[in-house]
Amino acid sequence: MRVRPAALCALALGLPLAAGNFDVQAQVTLNQPTQDLKTTLDGKQGFGLGLHGLHRRGLHHTSRTRFDWNVWAQGPAVNGVKTQVSNYTLAFDHLYHVEDRDQGLYLVGGLGAVRWFTEQESALGSIRSHTTKLGVTAGAGWQFTRNLGAEARVLVSSLNRTYDSTLLQGAVVFRF
Repeated sequence: MRVRPAALCALALGLPLAAGNFDVQAQVTLNQPTQDLKTTLDGKQGFGLGLHGLHRRGLHHTSRTRFDWNVWAQGPAVNGVKTQVSNYTLAFDHLYHVEDRDQGLYLVGGLGAVRWFTEQESALGSIRSHTTKLGVTAGAGWQFTRNLGAEARVLVSSLNRTYDSTLLQGAVVFRF
C-alpha cells in the first residue's frame, strides 16, 4: 500500500482540527544543506513550502503538526555526477512560547519522518532513489504579530547510515 502526500497532509491537519483550539499556518522556507548534502549539491540552497496545524495547549504551549515540501535545483556536476534532491516531511513539534502565544520568542523541538528523493545523472546513466528517515528538529522563532512570524531551525536527518543530510532552515510563517 502506498501512502500519498495529500493523504498524509489531510491526516496531519485533521487530527488537531478535531481537538479544537486550532489554527492553520503556512510557511515559505529557505534550506541550506550542511555536511554531505552540501558537498553533493555544491552548496546550493533549496526552497520549501509548508502547511501546519497548530493546537494550543495552555498559555505557553502549542503542538504543531507540520507537513513540508522542500526541493533543490539540480546542481553542477560534482565528481562527474549531477544530483537533484527533494523531500517531504511530516513532523510533530512542540512550541514553547516564552512570553505570549501571539507575539514574541518561541522555542521549537520536534520529531518526524523525512521522505527523501534523489536523482543522480552521470555519463553512465541516471539513478533515482527514495528513502524515509527520522528527522529531529530544534530551533527558535519570533512571532511579530498574531499572523506573521519567522523561524530558524535545524533539521537533522540522513539519506543512509553514513550520509548526513542535516539542513539549516529559515522560514517565514503565516497564520490564518
